[in-house]
Amino acid sequence: MEAIAQNVKHGWAWMLFLLIFFFNTFLLPEGLNLVLLLAPVWLYLLARQSRLQQTALWLLPLACYVPIHLLLGVETGYYFISTTILVVLACFVSAFAWYINKGLVNLDLIFRDIAIFNFVLAVLSIPLLFSASLKPLVWYLVPISENIKPIPRLKMFTSEASHYSFLLAPVVIYFYSRFMYFKTKKPLVTLFIITVPLVLSFSLGVMLGLVLSAAMVFCATFTRVLPARKQRLYFAAGLLLVAVALVAGYYLMPHNPLFMRMRNIFDGRDTSSRGRTYEAFILAHKVAQLKSIWWGVGPGQLKLLGRSIIINYYHYYNIPSTIRIPNACAETIAYFGYIGFAARMGLEVFLFFRAKVFANSYRLWLFLFVFIYQFTGSYITNTSEYFVWVLAFSNIFPEFSRSRPTALKPIA
Repeated sequence: MEAIAQNVKHGWAWMLFLLIFFFNTFLLPEGLNLVLLLAPVWLYLLARQSRLQQTALWLLPLACYVPIHLLLGVETGYYFISTTILVVLACFVSAFAWYINKGLVNLDLIFRDIAIFNFVLAVLSIPLLFSASLKPLVWYLVPISENIKPIPRLKMFTSEASHYSFLLAPVVIYFYSRFMYFKTKKPLVTLFIITVPLVLSFSLGVMLGLVLSAAMVFCATFTRVLPARKQRLYFAAGLLLVAVALVAGYYLMPHNPLFMRMRNIFDGRDTSSRGRTYEAFILAHKVAQLKSIWWGVGPGQLKLLGRSIIINYYHYYNIPSTIRIPNACAETIAYFGYIGFAARMGLEVFLFFRAKVFANSYRLWLFLFVFIYQFTGSYITNTSEYFVWVLAFSNIFPEFSRSRPTALKPIA
């Protein structure tokens, strides 16, 4: 009976994970997703766990902002809708964190199924490239940079290729961590299955975040990853070959989209990278100044107060229907001011030490990745980002905390 109960428990969690992972925003209006629609489920789970009061305590800082923003002046309709969305996300995070930390979710099984199912979907998406009507369903066709022809980038059932690749990050980090720290069977097959969809998304921001965070974790756990001198020599040789290949490709294939975009980024002509990094902070400061640089303009006010600022800054010829700041940290400044941004940074640092993230290589990689990425993309209501934060701060995969590696099962 206990085994049956465990299967049922893992069964509903498995279905919910896959449903949210692949179809969270599919065919839904912009701003709406399954996590928000399932608000009654999160409230029910919190009530069942007797965690409603604790969740309310976590929402006290947000509650303190309400009278301040009302005194500064807000459009109440947009304000309370956006605030309600943040409350629902807090309920989702609280319920998800409880189940994860109680060991009631088999993450290894879920990550395996996501990897395989996602690879199958990616393969099935390739024939859609030859259908003009079906291609936009799973491929992102917006130009990525100046003077580069539009390249189809896999977005699956999300709104953008970068959102899709960010969604894959926890799974990619998990299996690359297994490869780095444990003796796994058929590692090349596993890495192929999880890497191909990521490459097809061609999201340089996510991939750069993964590489930078991987390098930091690798340096911190160097002796665990490469305990033998011979392994270190092979690694150094491989790293040198990759560097030589990149440099050669940069000069021999100057019109390759990857190298063209790299040049645009270095020359400051890549509007996407500028808009997701330093320009996002410039615009956030300008928007916050309209009310208070310390307290911000309040949730939901960007589309009203920031629209003219952003349009004038970029001198749009074709004004987009939705105006936003595509950077989670910058958006925090716009909505909650520099006090809110400081609180965000303080909470992340506090939880990093409180949860002893540094003691677990997988969670450390997750933390470093999402910490870096929040300065280069995302947004404050991004459910995928909260998913990664919860995993980073939860008591999961203790095998990555061990000093001695143990054998793990292959993905297939």
